[in-house]
Amino acid sequence: MAKKYSRIEVLDRLHRQLEAKKPLLMFGAGIGLTAKCAELGGADLIAVYSTAMYRMMGQHTLMAFLPYSNANEHVAKMACEILPAVKETPCIVGIGAHDPSLNQERFMDEMMALGFSGVTNEPFAGIYGPDFAAQLESAGLGFSKEAEMIALAHSKGIFTVGWAFNPEEARKMAEAGADVVGALVGVTAGGLSGPKDSLTLEKATEAVQAMYQAAREVNPDVIVLTHGGPFKDPETAEYSILHSGAVGYAAGSSGERLPVENAIVEVTKSYKNMKLDMGSK
Repeated sequence: MAKKYSRIEVLDRLHRQLEAKKPLLMFGAGIGLTAKCAELGGADLIAVYSTAMYRMMGQHTLMAFLPYSNANEHVAKMACEILPAVKETPCIVGIGAHDPSLNQERFMDEMMALGFSGVTNEPFAGIYGPDFAAQLESAGLGFSKEAEMIALAHSKGIFTVGWAFNPEEARKMAEAGADVVGALVGVTAGGLSGPKDSLTLEKATEAVQAMYQAAREVNPDVIVLTHGGPFKDPETAEYSILHSGAVGYAAGSSGERLPVENAIVEVTKSYKNMKLDMGSK
């Protein structure tokens, strides 16, 4: 079962990696097997959230942002599969903050009692784009709810990862007390279900840098991770952190969906290329 850590213990683990000049890696897991493998590979954090469930079902990540199911119910069920597969790596739960019927503090406490060591805001309103996100905000269902949830977790001494789509959101997440700001530049490109077009590597990295600067103006100690868009493999992820202030990367589809797609397609082809001698039967 995943080991539970305090906020200070998680931060100490992360800072030890940085002191050793190693980049940080948060791995988004939708199933127990990928979480187990990520831990064996050395992931610093394992994040559990509903979008990961959909990608491992063979569906598009965006399914998690359509009104067909309950993200918080999903993540509670995922916890029962994923937490027992992890031994030492801190696990972070993605909580949907927008549901007006959710007793957020009670649900957060329930997730911590299961063995999670941190909280992040997923699903996030920013995925809908600025126009609809603004409508959600005016209805009391937008990004502010996510920042309030991060602030609540911080006040309870829980480690937090706050996702942001732009400098203003990054600033607000830092103000809320987020220990880590995840600088999002869109859905990860490539593979069977990822978008074919995204920002260029250079433009996406510039967007990360802008979010980094906004967050660090509020809290000079905040940790920034990159994620999404053209950052889809170790080479592009490395570029994103070498050319911005970020010190690590959050792998989602790039750590889970894309490797699985490639590996299974190739091994299936290899099995189909086996020799068959019907004459010897």
